Amino acid sequence: MPPTSSLYPLSSILIMKNILLILSTSRTSQRAIEHAVGLAKKEKAKLVVLYIIETELTNEVFDKFTDIGFIGDKPSTQLTEAIMKEYRQRGYEEMGKVQIMAMEENVDFDAVTTQGDFVEKSLEVIERYKIDVAVAIKRKRSVFLKYFSKSMVDELAARASCKVEVFEE
Repeated sequence: MPPTSSLYPLSSILIMKNILLILSTSRTSQRAIEHAVGLAKKEKAKLVVLYIIETELTNEVFDKFTDIGFIGDKPSTQLTEAIMKEYRQRGYEEMGKVQIMAMEENVDFDAVTTQGDFVEKSLEVIERYKIDVAVAIKRKRSVFLKYFSKSMVDELAARASCKVEVFEE
């Protein structure tokens, strides 16, 4: 016979927290990684590492190659595949480093790799894993760019359903 709810009050049910570390093709930080692992250990939480292959960054690479005359107006399928393979490989290496650090600290670890828009993919994972705290890395930008545009990390922090801790690198 299964136990009744009166034998197990709600106060005794342990709810596991989830910490999200967001890395991408343009954003990694040793300080942020160490912080996220340390926070997960302190909170006895699962560390979810999200690596985003930013499609906008890939398009910027193609635009630069086209501008300097390295490639024609339309990149070849082989070039596209080679660049995406390089980005995926970089992601696996970064996540591997985080996984080793998490294992050394006895932190539960889950990895997610995806491709697309930084903000949208981050928000999807925040909702799917019911994240309590997200750790994101913000690139340093010139005063000119800060004045005319909002960073993707600032947009994420404004839209996320959880606390977002930002590391500027």
